[in-house]
Amino acid sequence: MRWDLCNNKTTATVTVGSFPIGVAFDGTNIWVANSGPGTVSKINPISNAVTATVTVGTDPFGVAFDGTNIWVTNYSSGTVSKIDPVSNTVTVTVTVGVRPGGVAFDGTNIWVTNRFSETVSKIDPISDTVTATVTVGNSPGGVAFDGTNIWVTNVGSGTVSKINPVSNTVTATVTVGTYPEGVAIDGTNIWVTNRGSGTVSKIDPVSNAVTATVTVGDNPQGVVFDGTNIWVTASMLFFNPGTVSRIDPVSNTVTGTVTVGVDPVWVAFDGTNIWVTNVGSGTVSKIRV
Repeated sequence: MRWDLCNNKTTATVTVGSFPIGVAFDGTNIWVANSGPGTVSKINPISNAVTATVTVGTDPFGVAFDGTNIWVTNYSSGTVSKIDPVSNTVTVTVTVGVRPGGVAFDGTNIWVTNRFSETVSKIDPISDTVTATVTVGNSPGGVAFDGTNIWVTNVGSGTVSKINPVSNTVTATVTVGTYPEGVAIDGTNIWVTNRGSGTVSKIDPVSNAVTATVTVGDNPQGVVFDGTNIWVTASMLFFNPGTVSRIDPVSNTVTGTVTVGVDPVWVAFDGTNIWVTNVGSGTVSKIRV
């Protein structure tokens, strides 16, 4: 199937487990959390084939790579699974807060948002222990590292918390749109999807001010930077196929839209392609950038 997005871009659709949510790239493979069966699918991005399926905790949600291991949050288990991507086995399970969702790596530590605890857990990936717990806003969701600070969306507060990862303290709180969910870094700015507003907020991390608001589709959630553009998922109503919008981070305008599967949620970039989990389809869409 081909889509027009400046030039025709080839996409592929990979069937994974039911209700796929989180997705990440480890430099070689794509990893997808399937919340229905409690598994993670490992995809070869060249052949588009699932090469392994790893059982983790209940309702796996977020996925991150630390340079060596895959980390998966288990939303209903209150745990995080550490996976060896070579043996495709869970080597450690770490207990965190209630309803862990987002997960990110800062080059040293793993950060996990605990939605019902209103906290973020900091995990040492060597000792596999929680070394700090930071209180943030209501229902923390997405989490990302900008090279200096940790940024966390507070879904219930309509805010984003900025955390100093050395002192483990919140140094700023930025008001964005309604139900902020996903967060990504473009190397300079912070981008936050506002699920209830149908918008994306662009934040200057120095002034901690929103410098632009871009309107996208309904229920935007996942957001990723491909080195040039910002990509945002939007889920349509009544189980219709959703879309992924491409945003120019300089002009702050939507420059293209691609139709994907049903209820797209999270996105990842593998250096060449955008990968989108379609929670309503049980599939992952591959978009060539």
